[in-house]
Amino acid sequence: MNYQLIALDLDGTLLNSRKEIQEETLRAIRKVAAAGKTLVFDTGRAVCELTDEFALLPEVRYAVFASGAGIYDNREKRAFALYGIPRDQAREIFALARTKDVMTQIVLPDLDIVQASQLDRLEYYNMGPYRPMYDKAMTIVPDIFAYAETCTDEILKINLYHADPPERIRTREQLAALDLEKVYSDVSSLEFSAKGIDKGTGLVSLCETLGVSPSECIAVGDGDNDLPMFRAAGLGVAMGNAAEHVKTAADRVVADLDHGGCAQEVMMLLDS
Repeated sequence: MNYQLIALDLDGTLLNSRKEIQEETLRAIRKVAAAGKTLVFDTGRAVCELTDEFALLPEVRYAVFASGAGIYDNREKRAFALYGIPRDQAREIFALARTKDVMTQIVLPDLDIVQASQLDRLEYYNMGPYRPMYDKAMTIVPDIFAYAETCTDEILKINLYHADPPERIRTREQLAALDLEKVYSDVSSLEFSAKGIDKGTGLVSLCETLGVSPSECIAVGDGDNDLPMFRAAGLGVAMGNAAEHVKTAADRVVADLDHGGCAQEVMMLLDS
């Protein structure tokens, strides 16, 4: 297959265990971009969490962000194809979150909101490796639920980070009636997005914008939220650090995040 585009998850894929892009991966991306292939980010992160990656890789113009709830054009500095969570359903999530030991995060088109007291306990909520990015990117409010009540922007995604990872199963069960996408991410996160919206639909939407067939795409990831991306693309690739069920769902498996797996797959574009 003559693949034209590669969609890269960030955490656990493009970024190693130190949340850095390895030099061999940088070289591979630049070589592939110079050959005329397209590289995009396809991530659960918000736009404000991608500043460092866009600065380091100006070759990457587009990102599917917030797990498919929006597309961002870094050249034009604009977000489009936005899909928000209905307000009544968002209120149900917040109502439950108030009663639980979770850190709530609200993703908007241009902001990422967390509560000050919960950000101070990031490690407690199993999100310690993300502290440098959170300290730089987050908009911090004193009361996230009061903020949500007055917020008029579209809420693209809600993340609930759990101090006790198994408790997120219980949270999902309690909110099972909501007609939303519910996905596990990292070790403690339960993510909510609008019904039918995921990394796969975001990739298909971007392909329509670029005039590329999804069958001409390679999708690389490591988590449950990457599975729709695998299904949408012509080739789904799991990192060696992915869970076994993610590897089973992929068309192929490469080395892990610390041993060149991402660079290995990026370079496949030159051989296709």
